Amino acid sequence: MKTANALELKDVSKKYPGFALEHISFTLPEGYILGLVGENGAGKSTTIKLILDSIQRDSGEIYVLGKDNRNRFQITKEDIGVVLDEAYFPESITAKQVNAVMRNTYKKWNEARFKSLLERFSLPEKKAFKGFSRGMKMKLAIAVALSHHAKLLILDVNCSTLLGSIYSAFSKKEGVNRNTKHRKRTEMCIA
Repeated sequence: MKTANALELKDVSKKYPGFALEHISFTLPEGYILGLVGENGAGKSTTIKLILDSIQRDSGEIYVLGKDNRNRFQITKEDIGVVLDEAYFPESITAKQVNAVMRNTYKKWNEARFKSLLERFSLPEKKAFKGFSRGMKMKLAIAVALSHHAKLLILDVNCSTLLGSIYSAFSKKEGVNRNTKHRKRTEMCIA
């Protein structure tokens, strides 16, 4: 049986003055992990922005969870958990308030899962975001990404620092098996 692809980039190009991503092609089968590794300025974050249709590609095709990312992509975004290199929440918001916002943002928001992750990551519910350390901010972003039943996780973070935190959030009792043949989620990590 052929495995479906969580991501498929075909001959994708994007040019800026002084920088170009040219003819990028790769696939990420469902249930697998992909890491893009490269020095700063290599185009890793630009690739993520292209995948999320945050910036327009000059050429090529991008399919996310089997759907063209230019066609009704807002629906597909419900199935994507994203953690960028910087967590972006208003400074005065608390984790408890993030929960309320996300509950009204994602159709499949799992409040119990979010609260469980806050506890696992030792994140206070009532502390303002501005008082969080960088690591705490990233863990909050990861908790959000893991709390709406995402089929694809895109992590633009320092993987060596945060992978332990991410994987500690998974457990067999919650139905996630570390065996890639039975994995229910696909991950893409950018280092």
